[in-house]
Amino acid sequence: MNKAAITKHEIYNKLIDFSEQDLNEIDKYIDFLRFKNKSMEKKTIRLQGILKEFDIDFSDLKNFKKAAWEHVDQEFSNDNK
Repeated sequence: MNKAAITKHEIYNKLIDFSEQDLNEIDKYIDFLRFKNKSMEKKTIRLQGILKEFDIDFSDLKNFKKAAWEHVDQEFSNDNK
């Protein structure tokens, strides 16, 4: 059995003790997580003017931002040693 299947089984076992109202709240939260993950998959911004024919994908910018902050965290942790 793979790790995802084991985790799903553990979550299912934890759900047994919840009330119907609690399960409805958990269901709403799961829907929210799915929406959040789906909306973060790919965002394309439509531009106007001379760039209106181009689709801009900012996923590379997001990765660059993450890498930049990791670099700052490393430098900060090295300064504190």
